Amino acid sequence: MNGFDPSFLLFVPGDRPDRFEKAARSAASGAILDLEDAVAPANKDAARIATARYLSQTAGDPRVLVRVNALGTPWFADDCAMVAATRIPALLAPKIGSSADLDMLVARCGALAIVALIESAAGVVNAAAIAAHPACIALAFGPYDLAADLGGSDDRAVMHPHRAHVVVAARAAGVVALDGPSAGFDDPARVEDDARYARSLGFEGKLLIHPAQIIPARRGFAPGPDELARAERIVAAADAAMPAVLDGAMVDAPMLAAARRTLARQAG
Repeated sequence: MNGFDPSFLLFVPGDRPDRFEKAARSAASGAILDLEDAVAPANKDAARIATARYLSQTAGDPRVLVRVNALGTPWFADDCAMVAATRIPALLAPKIGSSADLDMLVARCGALAIVALIESAAGVVNAAAIAAHPACIALAFGPYDLAADLGGSDDRAVMHPHRAHVVVAARAAGVVALDGPSAGFDDPARVEDDARYARSLGFEGKLLIHPAQIIPARRGFAPGPDELARAERIVAAADAAMPAVLDGAMVDAPMLAAARRTLARQAG
């Protein structure tokens, strides 16, 4: 997708254009100009205007995407009209509950790629169909809105089965799986631990709500020295002979693919 990398996406409020360029050039893989949660209702129109102005100047920068307001809100139609008139690589769509929601977005915004936020009970139930939609390039997990929709806790243990379900749905459809943001930005150890946990489930990246989360999140997803060394040995064994045997075990295709993903994370 013309260099678009969805792995570490940093939210920036749509009514803070002074922060747009800094976010787009940060160590995150991309910036999300946010028209939804980060913007108060009274500032929605101003945020849309500022976002449209910036997008007109960046001419399809692959590091910039937009989160519109959700279907059913008073701002949805105007947000979509703005997106349809601009060139962005992808749209972050909140509160997606079905593949029909993606049909509606494509109809209003045009044929662009969509990162679908799964943050409702309906979204979790329909995650496989959403991920299989032709416009969907990634599923992103939203623990806080999901907890509110369920009337439960956003505790990691409570959210675990729902996180795992979203990862499985994304993997089955061949799209990227992104974990939601960590709540705190003043605790880098927590962010790193959250990222390491997300990676252990199979997530490939994480949404970020503050620049201070970028480095800890990247550390959490980075493979350790022992993991890298083993991945290098697996790839070397496979390059030498297939089928290959390493430490008394067969090197099969899934093992080799996992090793190559590990090495790719180091390169990234």
